[in-house]
Amino acid sequence: MEYKKRTHNRPISVAIKGYLDKSGGKVTASRNEIEWRFNALDWKYQKQILFAFLQSGMSDRKWAYKKLFAFWDDCFIPSLGELWKLHHERELAWLIIQFFPTDCLKGKINEFSEGRNYYFLYRRLREDPDFVLDKTRLNEADLLIVMIEADEIVTDDDIRDMFYIIIYKLCKGVYKFGAYRVMMYDDKEPPLLTMFDSSIVRLMIGVIANKLGRYELVEELRKWMVSVSSDLWKEYGNSYNFGSNKERHKILSNHCMKYIPQEYKVVWDTFDSKNQQMFLDYLKERNKIHLQNADSDEIVRKVLRDLADSSSNDEVVCSPEVEITKGGLPF
Repeated sequence: MEYKKRTHNRPISVAIKGYLDKSGGKVTASRNEIEWRFNALDWKYQKQILFAFLQSGMSDRKWAYKKLFAFWDDCFIPSLGELWKLHHERELAWLIIQFFPTDCLKGKINEFSEGRNYYFLYRRLREDPDFVLDKTRLNEADLLIVMIEADEIVTDDDIRDMFYIIIYKLCKGVYKFGAYRVMMYDDKEPPLLTMFDSSIVRLMIGVIANKLGRYELVEELRKWMVSVSSDLWKEYGNSYNFGSNKERHKILSNHCMKYIPQEYKVVWDTFDSKNQQMFLDYLKERNKIHLQNADSDEIVRKVLRDLADSSSNDEVVCSPEVEITKGGLPF
Protein backbone atom coordinates (compact mmCIF):
# COMPACT_ATOMS: atom_id res chain seq x y z
CA MET A 1 0.00 0.00 0.00
CA GLU A 2 1.34 3.41 -0.97
CA TYR A 3 1.11 6.47 1.25
CA LYS A 4 1.65 10.07 0.36
CA LYS A 5 4.96 11.13 1.81
CA ARG A 6 4.77 14.08 4.21
CA THR A 7 7.63 16.40 4.95
CA HIS A 8 8.96 16.36 8.50
CA ASN A 9 8.00 19.27 10.74
CA ARG A 10 10.76 21.80 11.10
CA PRO A 11 11.12 24.04 14.16
CA ILE A 12 8.34 26.62 14.04
CA SER A 13 10.92 29.29 14.80
CA VAL A 14 12.24 28.78 11.27
CA ALA A 15 8.81 29.52 9.78
CA ILE A 16 8.40 32.57 12.03
CA LYS A 17 11.79 33.86 10.91
CA GLY A 18 10.83 33.35 7.27
CA TYR A 19 7.57 35.24 7.82
CA LEU A 20 9.27 38.18 9.54
CA ASP A 21 11.92 38.50 6.83
CA LYS A 22 9.73 40.35 4.31
CA SER A 23 12.52 40.49 1.70
CA GLY A 24 13.57 36.87 2.01
CA GLY A 25 11.08 35.44 -0.49
CA LYS A 26 9.60 32.96 1.98
CA VAL A 27 6.78 35.01 3.50
CA THR A 28 3.89 33.23 1.75
CA ALA A 29 5.18 29.71 2.40
CA SER A 30 6.00 30.58 6.00
CA ARG A 31 2.59 32.16 6.55
CA ASN A 32 0.82 29.06 5.21
CA GLU A 33 2.84 26.79 7.47
CA ILE A 34 2.24 29.00 10.54
CA GLU A 35 -1.51 29.12 9.97
CA TRP A 36 -1.67 25.35 9.43
CA ARG A 37 0.32 24.52 12.60
CA PHE A 38 -0.86 27.35 14.85
CA ASN A 39 -3.45 25.58 17.03
CA ALA A 40 -1.02 22.87 18.13
CA LEU A 41 1.84 25.20 19.04
CA ASP A 42 2.98 26.18 22.53
CA TRP A 43 1.53 29.44 23.83
CA LYS A 44 4.99 31.04 23.68
CA TYR A 45 5.01 30.68 19.91
CA GLN A 46 1.33 31.43 19.46
CA LYS A 47 1.76 34.75 21.24
CA GLN A 48 4.81 35.62 19.16
CA ILE A 49 2.92 34.81 15.94
CA LEU A 50 -0.15 36.81 16.92
CA PHE A 51 1.90 39.91 17.69
CA ALA A 52 3.72 39.53 14.36
CA PHE A 53 0.48 39.15 12.38
CA LEU A 54 -1.10 42.12 14.14
CA GLN A 55 1.75 44.29 12.87
CA SER A 56 1.34 43.06 9.30
CA GLY A 57 -1.13 43.69 6.46
CA MET A 58 -4.90 43.68 6.67
CA SER A 59 -5.49 40.01 5.78
CA ASP A 60 -2.93 38.86 8.37
CA ARG A 61 -4.38 41.20 11.00
CA LYS A 62 -7.86 39.81 10.40
CA TRP A 63 -6.55 36.26 10.72
CA ALA A 64 -5.02 37.25 14.06
CA TYR A 65 -8.25 38.95 15.21
CA LYS A 66 -10.17 35.75 14.57
CA LYS A 67 -7.63 33.66 16.47
CA LEU A 68 -7.69 36.05 19.42
CA PHE A 69 -11.32 35.18 20.13
CA ALA A 70 -10.14 31.68 21.02
CA PHE A 71 -6.65 32.51 22.34
CA TRP A 72 -7.29 35.79 24.16
CA ASP A 73 -4.86 37.24 26.69
CA ASP A 74 -4.89 40.71 28.25
CA CYS A 75 -1.33 41.27 27.08
CA PHE A 76 -2.80 42.18 23.67
CA ILE A 77 -4.81 45.15 24.98
CA PRO A 78 -2.10 47.81 24.47
CA SER A 79 -1.32 46.66 20.92
CA LEU A 80 -4.98 46.49 19.91
CA GLY A 81 -5.59 49.92 21.41
CA GLU A 82 -2.83 51.35 19.23
CA LEU A 83 -4.16 49.49 16.19
CA TRP A 84 -7.61 51.01 16.72
CA LYS A 85 -6.11 54.48 16.31
CA LEU A 86 -4.97 53.44 12.82
CA HIS A 87 -7.55 50.92 11.64
CA HIS A 88 -11.22 51.10 12.65
CA GLU A 89 -11.78 47.55 11.46
CA ARG A 90 -14.98 45.72 12.28
CA GLU A 91 -13.32 42.61 13.70
CA LEU A 92 -11.04 44.74 15.85
CA ALA A 93 -14.08 46.55 17.27
CA TRP A 94 -15.58 43.14 18.16
CA LEU A 95 -12.46 42.20 20.11
CA ILE A 96 -12.44 45.51 21.97
CA ILE A 97 -16.11 45.18 22.89
CA GLN A 98 -15.69 41.60 24.02
CA PHE A 99 -12.46 41.81 26.03
CA PHE A 100 -11.43 45.34 26.94
CA PRO A 101 -12.24 46.64 30.44
CA THR A 102 -15.62 48.38 30.55
CA ASP A 103 -13.95 51.62 31.61
CA CYS A 104 -12.34 51.71 28.15
CA LEU A 105 -15.74 51.37 26.48
CA LYS A 106 -17.93 53.80 28.39
CA GLY A 107 -16.48 56.97 26.94
CA LYS A 108 -16.26 55.68 23.37
CA ILE A 109 -19.61 54.01 22.72
CA ASN A 110 -20.14 55.87 19.46
CA GLU A 111 -16.74 54.74 18.16
CA PHE A 112 -17.58 51.06 18.55
CA SER A 113 -21.32 50.99 17.85
CA GLU A 114 -21.37 50.50 14.10
CA GLY A 115 -23.98 48.03 12.88
CA ARG A 116 -25.14 45.61 15.52
CA ASN A 117 -22.23 46.42 17.83
CA TYR A 118 -24.36 48.65 20.06
CA TYR A 119 -26.31 45.60 21.24
CA PHE A 120 -23.10 43.89 22.35
CA LEU A 121 -21.93 47.08 24.05
CA TYR A 122 -25.21 47.02 25.95
CA ARG A 123 -24.50 43.47 27.09
CA ARG A 124 -21.09 44.51 28.43
CA LEU A 125 -22.30 47.73 30.09
CA ARG A 126 -25.83 46.96 31.26
CA GLU A 127 -24.72 46.42 34.88
CA ASP A 128 -23.08 49.84 34.97
CA PRO A 129 -25.42 52.30 36.75
CA ASP A 130 -24.30 55.13 34.46
CA PHE A 131 -25.20 53.30 31.26
CA VAL A 132 -28.57 54.19 29.73
CA LEU A 133 -29.86 51.92 26.98
CA ASP A 134 -30.83 53.76 23.79
CA LYS A 135 -33.40 51.45 22.18
CA THR A 136 -33.36 53.46 18.96
CA ARG A 137 -29.97 51.87 18.25
CA LEU A 138 -31.32 48.32 18.44
CA ASN A 139 -32.82 46.37 15.58
CA GLU A 140 -36.13 44.60 16.19
CA ALA A 141 -34.59 41.18 16.88
CA ASP A 142 -32.25 42.59 19.52
CA LEU A 143 -35.11 44.65 20.93
CA LEU A 144 -37.09 41.43 21.35
CA ILE A 145 -34.18 39.86 23.26
CA VAL A 146 -34.01 42.89 25.56
CA MET A 147 -37.76 42.68 26.19
CA ILE A 148 -37.55 38.97 26.99
CA GLU A 149 -34.63 39.45 29.37
CA ALA A 150 -36.52 42.29 31.08
CA ASP A 151 -39.34 39.76 31.60
CA GLU A 152 -41.83 41.87 29.70
CA ILE A 153 -45.00 40.24 28.39
CA VAL A 154 -44.53 39.79 24.66
CA THR A 155 -47.56 38.58 22.74
CA ASP A 156 -47.51 36.78 19.40
CA ASP A 157 -48.97 39.92 17.85
CA ASP A 158 -46.05 41.97 19.21
CA ILE A 159 -43.67 39.55 17.55
CA ARG A 160 -45.57 39.68 14.26
CA ASP A 161 -45.32 43.47 14.33
CA MET A 162 -41.54 43.31 14.80
CA PHE A 163 -41.08 40.60 12.17
CA TYR A 164 -42.95 42.56 9.51
CA ILE A 165 -41.08 45.76 10.44
CA ILE A 166 -37.86 43.87 9.65
CA ILE A 167 -39.22 42.79 6.26
CA TYR A 168 -40.45 46.33 5.58
CA LYS A 169 -37.03 47.81 6.40
CA LEU A 170 -35.30 45.23 4.22
CA CYS A 171 -37.55 46.31 1.34
CA LYS A 172 -36.78 49.97 2.07
CA GLY A 173 -33.03 49.36 2.19
CA VAL A 174 -32.64 50.24 5.87
CA TYR A 175 -31.37 46.71 6.57
CA LYS A 176 -29.10 45.12 3.98
CA PHE A 177 -29.27 41.71 2.34
CA GLY A 178 -27.28 39.96 -0.36
CA ALA A 179 -28.90 39.68 -3.78
CA TYR A 180 -26.16 37.70 -5.50
CA ARG A 181 -29.07 35.44 -6.39
CA VAL A 182 -32.81 35.66 -5.82
CA MET A 183 -33.57 32.22 -4.40
CA MET A 184 -31.86 30.05 -1.78
CA TYR A 185 -32.11 26.32 -2.40
CA ASP A 186 -32.04 23.42 0.03
CA ASP A 187 -32.81 19.81 -0.88
CA LYS A 188 -34.87 19.42 2.31
CA GLU A 189 -36.70 22.78 2.29
CA PRO A 190 -38.75 24.79 -0.21
CA PRO A 191 -36.82 27.58 -2.00
CA LEU A 192 -36.67 30.89 -0.14
CA LEU A 193 -35.89 34.39 -1.30
CA THR A 194 -32.39 35.48 -0.34
CA MET A 195 -33.97 38.37 1.58
CA PHE A 196 -35.40 35.80 4.00
CA ASP A 197 -31.94 34.27 4.45
CA SER A 198 -30.51 37.59 5.67
CA SER A 199 -28.83 37.56 9.07
CA ILE A 200 -31.48 39.72 10.74
CA VAL A 201 -34.37 37.47 9.62
CA ARG A 202 -32.50 34.36 10.75
CA LEU A 203 -31.74 36.04 14.08
CA MET A 204 -35.39 36.97 14.60
CA ILE A 205 -36.62 33.45 13.83
CA GLY A 206 -33.95 32.02 16.13
CA VAL A 207 -35.01 34.27 19.02
CA ILE A 208 -38.68 33.33 18.61
CA ALA A 209 -37.81 29.63 18.61
CA ASN A 210 -34.91 29.41 21.06
CA LYS A 211 -35.70 32.18 23.52
CA LEU A 212 -39.49 31.91 23.54
CA GLY A 213 -40.15 28.39 22.27
CA ARG A 214 -43.04 29.60 20.11
CA TYR A 215 -42.64 27.07 17.35
CA GLU A 216 -46.18 27.45 16.01
CA LEU A 217 -45.51 31.13 15.37
CA VAL A 218 -42.19 30.24 13.71
CA GLU A 219 -44.05 27.82 11.44
CA GLU A 220 -46.63 30.51 10.60
CA LEU A 221 -43.94 33.00 9.61
CA ARG A 222 -42.00 30.34 7.71
CA LYS A 223 -45.10 29.44 5.68
CA TRP A 224 -45.57 33.13 4.85
CA MET A 225 -41.99 33.35 3.60
CA VAL A 226 -42.38 30.16 1.54
CA SER A 227 -45.63 31.47 0.02
CA VAL A 228 -44.05 34.80 -0.93
CA SER A 229 -41.06 32.98 -2.43
CA SER A 230 -43.28 30.60 -4.39
CA ASP A 231 -45.26 33.46 -5.88
CA LEU A 232 -42.09 35.12 -7.16
CA TRP A 233 -41.14 31.88 -8.87
CA LYS A 234 -44.57 31.77 -10.55
CA GLU A 235 -44.24 35.38 -11.67
CA TYR A 236 -40.69 35.32 -13.06
CA GLY A 237 -40.09 31.65 -13.78
CA ASN A 238 -36.55 30.79 -14.89
CA SER A 239 -35.70 34.43 -15.62
CA TYR A 240 -35.70 35.63 -12.00
CA ASN A 241 -31.91 35.33 -11.54
CA PHE A 242 -30.96 37.54 -14.49
CA GLY A 243 -30.04 41.18 -14.30
CA SER A 244 -27.64 43.12 -12.13
CA ASN A 245 -27.40 43.00 -8.35
CA LYS A 246 -29.29 46.31 -8.22
CA GLU A 247 -32.08 44.93 -10.41
CA ARG A 248 -32.41 41.82 -8.26
CA HIS A 249 -32.63 44.00 -5.14
CA LYS A 250 -35.42 45.97 -6.77
CA ILE A 251 -37.31 42.84 -7.84
CA LEU A 252 -37.10 41.31 -4.36
CA SER A 253 -38.00 44.51 -2.52
CA ASN A 254 -40.97 45.35 -4.74
CA HIS A 255 -42.25 41.79 -4.63
CA CYS A 256 -42.02 41.38 -0.84
CA MET A 257 -43.52 44.80 -0.18
CA LYS A 258 -46.74 43.65 -1.88
CA TYR A 259 -47.18 40.89 0.72
CA ILE A 260 -46.69 42.93 3.89
CA PRO A 261 -50.15 43.30 5.46
CA GLN A 262 -51.84 46.51 4.36
CA GLU A 263 -52.67 47.51 7.96
CA TYR A 264 -48.93 47.92 8.53
CA LYS A 265 -48.02 49.67 5.29
CA VAL A 266 -50.71 52.31 5.56
CA VAL A 267 -49.08 53.47 8.81
CA TRP A 268 -45.40 52.81 8.11
CA ASP A 269 -45.46 54.57 4.75
CA THR A 270 -46.04 57.80 6.69
CA PHE A 271 -42.84 57.19 8.70
CA ASP A 272 -39.25 58.01 7.94
CA SER A 273 -38.10 54.41 7.52
CA LYS A 274 -34.73 55.25 9.16
CA ASN A 275 -36.31 56.87 12.22
CA GLN A 276 -36.36 54.04 14.74
CA GLN A 277 -38.09 56.17 17.38
CA MET A 278 -41.23 56.31 15.24
CA PHE A 279 -41.32 52.51 15.05
CA LEU A 280 -40.65 52.20 18.79
CA ASP A 281 -43.58 54.50 19.56
CA TYR A 282 -45.72 52.45 17.20
CA LEU A 283 -44.71 49.19 18.89
CA LYS A 284 -45.37 50.64 22.33
CA GLU A 285 -48.93 51.65 21.42
CA ARG A 286 -49.57 48.35 19.69
CA ASN A 287 -48.31 46.48 22.75
CA LYS A 288 -50.93 48.22 24.90
CA ILE A 289 -53.65 47.08 22.49
CA HIS A 290 -52.28 43.55 22.30
CA LEU A 291 -52.17 43.23 26.09
CA GLN A 292 -55.78 44.36 26.33
CA ASN A 293 -56.81 41.78 23.73
CA ALA A 294 -54.44 39.01 24.85
CA ASP A 295 -55.65 35.71 26.14
CA SER A 296 -55.66 36.07 29.92
CA ASP A 297 -53.90 32.70 30.15
CA GLU A 298 -50.75 34.31 28.77
CA ILE A 299 -50.65 36.84 31.60
CA VAL A 300 -51.53 34.19 34.20
CA ARG A 301 -48.65 32.01 33.00
CA LYS A 302 -46.22 34.90 33.47
CA VAL A 303 -47.49 35.63 37.00
CA LEU A 304 -47.20 31.97 37.98
CA ARG A 305 -43.71 31.79 36.52
CA ASP A 306 -42.65 34.86 38.47
CA LEU A 307 -44.06 33.39 41.69
CA ALA A 308 -42.28 30.10 41.07
CA ASP A 309 -39.01 31.89 40.41
CA SER A 310 -39.25 34.02 43.55
CA SER A 311 -40.14 31.07 45.77
CA SER A 312 -37.23 28.98 44.53
CA ASN A 313 -34.51 31.63 44.70
CA ASP A 314 -33.39 30.58 48.18
CA GLU A 315 -33.42 26.89 47.39
CA VAL A 316 -31.98 26.40 43.93
CA VAL A 317 -28.87 27.83 42.34
CA CYS A 318 -29.62 28.08 38.64
CA SER A 319 -27.02 27.81 35.92
CA PRO A 320 -26.40 31.05 34.07
CA GLU A 321 -28.29 31.44 30.84
CA VAL A 322 -26.34 30.52 27.74
CA GLU A 323 -25.75 33.39 25.36
CA ILE A 324 -27.25 33.14 21.88
CA THR A 325 -23.83 33.95 20.44
CA LYS A 326 -21.28 31.71 22.12
CA GLY A 327 -17.67 32.72 22.33
CA GLY A 328 -18.16 36.38 21.54
CA LEU A 329 -19.33 38.34 18.55
CA PRO A 330 -19.98 36.46 15.31
CA PHE A 331 -17.80 36.60 12.23
